[in-house]
Amino acid sequence: MRAWLLFQPRLLPLLFLFCTPVDELMAHVAGPPRGPIVLLRPLATLALLFVVMWLTSQVATASYEDGRLSILVGFVLLAASAAGALASAVGLPRLTGFILVGIAAGPSLLGLLPESAVGDLRLIDSFALALIAMLAGGELQMDTLRPQARVIVTTTLVVTAVVWTGMFAAVLALSPLVPFLAELPLKGTVAVALLLGIWSANSSPDLTVAVIEERRAKGELVDVILGVTIVKDVVVIVLFTLTLALVAPLLDPTASFSSHELLVLAREVGGALLLGAGMGWAFSQYLGGDETDPRSPFATFLFAYLLVVLAAELHVELLLAGVSAGFVIENLSAAGDRMIEGIRSVAVVIFAFFFAIAGASLDLEAVARFGFVAVLLLFARIALTRWATIKGASLAGAPPLIRKRAWQGLVSQGGVSLGLILMIQGKFPELGAGVVALAMAIILGNILGGPILLGRALAAGGSSAQGSEAPE
Repeated sequence: MRAWLLFQPRLLPLLFLFCTPVDELMAHVAGPPRGPIVLLRPLATLALLFVVMWLTSQVATASYEDGRLSILVGFVLLAASAAGALASAVGLPRLTGFILVGIAAGPSLLGLLPESAVGDLRLIDSFALALIAMLAGGELQMDTLRPQARVIVTTTLVVTAVVWTGMFAAVLALSPLVPFLAELPLKGTVAVALLLGIWSANSSPDLTVAVIEERRAKGELVDVILGVTIVKDVVVIVLFTLTLALVAPLLDPTASFSSHELLVLAREVGGALLLGAGMGWAFSQYLGGDETDPRSPFATFLFAYLLVVLAAELHVELLLAGVSAGFVIENLSAAGDRMIEGIRSVAVVIFAFFFAIAGASLDLEAVARFGFVAVLLLFARIALTRWATIKGASLAGAPPLIRKRAWQGLVSQGGVSLGLILMIQGKFPELGAGVVALAMAIILGNILGGPILLGRALAAGGSSAQGSEAPE
């Protein structure tokens, strides 16, 4: 059904919004930094956009409903871009502004983006995720990754093991403070703790790529952070799926472990990597070499659109397919850099839309329900990630900068984290609502704090092509 909806004609003009270079999208909003005006312009623009959107929703007619999706896309892009300019002006990553404006406009606060609209916009959200994943894969260049392979592998294994074990113990210790866990028998609490433990080891490739691209960051620190994030993402998806299958009898006495779960896992992960690699190889042949005439940027966006459709039809993980495709294209085609630059030319639009919708999807009621426990688990996860990253990098003989700063790039969580936790709700509906609410409260802190920590790491490490300031 999801793939079929992507073929609807009403969505195609919206997808092509992403295909227009927009480096100057909000230049009239942010403007050059001239005193207080750099704050007043985006603030005034945000206020005006929210008022106009509210008035529009109050006087909505049948004709408004027919064109609602187009109106909402325009609102999300402009409001997110203005919020990003405001965040940048006060020294925060633009990404933080994108997420905050989504939270403010979403169902949990002002309701300008109702749940039904967020669901509709997620169709385009998948297209944006495919482009972000391809961008992440394109950043994984073999020539730069090979010297860091030992650091990436060692750090990935140590962080995954330490965070999983530590968060398992933390959830068990705090379970009496969580109503739905306190009601479970010990074996049920152990099962949930195991799942939340491995889930906590996940980081967000999409958030990581967005901050790195905003700062045009390069260097060993960037290579390690991005490499660990993506490799760990694959490891966690595999381990989480296996754990979910193994603990099923502890949560449901009628359930039993089935080899079918392994087949599903092989299809979702292995199929995604094969699909991405195969499509990436085919597209690399189309791109040709340096002597080939440059291809139209539209080819890259049509390729991403096709990847979304096939991933949905084949029921494979879109993020992994996109990363695999981008990696193959970048490393097999001499023209791979053209693909990366084509995506970068519209990165502002992609990131603004994707992370604003991610913010709108967050459930703030979960913070009210599990705020205290969520804060304790949030800081426990950060502390474990920090210690494990330092330990893993030290074991691998990494330079001092990587040992000291790499952990700051592994804190953020995003769409993959939410997708994993929703698997629990799908398999155990009665238990899943409480688990999702608790995880949502933790994600809120990680999705807001993670980009800030990464930005500080890149600035401290001098990993930006333009110093420590984000490019305008």
